[in-house]
Amino acid sequence: MERIPQSVYQLQIKSKNVQGLTLARAILLSLGYKDKELVSSESKGQGIFELFNEDQAKIERVEKLFGRLGLTSIKVNKRRLAPKDWLTVWKKQWKPAALTKKLDVVPVWFKHQYKARCGCDYILMDTLLSFGTGLHETTQIMAQFIEDEQGQFKSFLDIGTGTGILSLVALKYRAQDVMAIDIGSLSVQAARDNMKANKLYFKVKKASIGKYYSGKTYDFVAANLVTEDLIKHARKITGFVKENGLLAVSGISLENLNKLRKSFSSLPLKCLKISKGEEWSGLLYQKKM
Repeated sequence: MERIPQSVYQLQIKSKNVQGLTLARAILLSLGYKDKELVSSESKGQGIFELFNEDQAKIERVEKLFGRLGLTSIKVNKRRLAPKDWLTVWKKQWKPAALTKKLDVVPVWFKHQYKARCGCDYILMDTLLSFGTGLHETTQIMAQFIEDEQGQFKSFLDIGTGTGILSLVALKYRAQDVMAIDIGSLSVQAARDNMKANKLYFKVKKASIGKYYSGKTYDFVAANLVTEDLIKHARKITGFVKENGLLAVSGISLENLNKLRKSFSSLPLKCLKISKGEEWSGLLYQKKM
């Protein structure tokens, strides 16, 4: 699911006093933003909230609302970030975070500052977007499925690997034969870099699910794709799963969950678990004999 955006729009909301920042935060929360989406900082005596979005219209709606309110204590600035600028901004805000109950994801540049949670392990990551960092719900849902089924699989296929994070989770939980594919060259390179950072190695190949063929079947198949691709290639994806093996799928918005379940109902699969986040969902299936 890793993508490199062509551009990202940044909205800075600034105020020199606490009251202005409190009001700005309340307005943003009323618009549906969540605290974890608000990047806060301070510069030259001003408190700053920052929003980032690829959708220019969404950013402009917020900008226009603050303009209509005419709040003299709050200043709003918008700018378009090129990919290289977005990378710099993103890395500044990305900090270690819980990926699963027992695994953290840690930016590679944060390694020496990081203190592990008691009884937990971690995975080092470098990436360009929130997919694959452990911050995105689909990544967390899939990683938790893998953790919950640890010891139940030896072979693992990762479809839409992005940064390789799910393959690394599988290796942390004793998978021995791991294969990953992704349509993007940058994602394949990121996966290879992250292998080296963690000293955990798997096979990775540039390929789309539509064109990927293999004579192998796997104990556990993870497909983190958009709903349309999951439905389009459902039979093929299921074909990679061994009898009694596991299939985890995510990248499914909550509004598409019933659509996905209906599409998969004709396949030789038993639904073991449904996991719902605030916006995204994932399902764990077992292939019937």
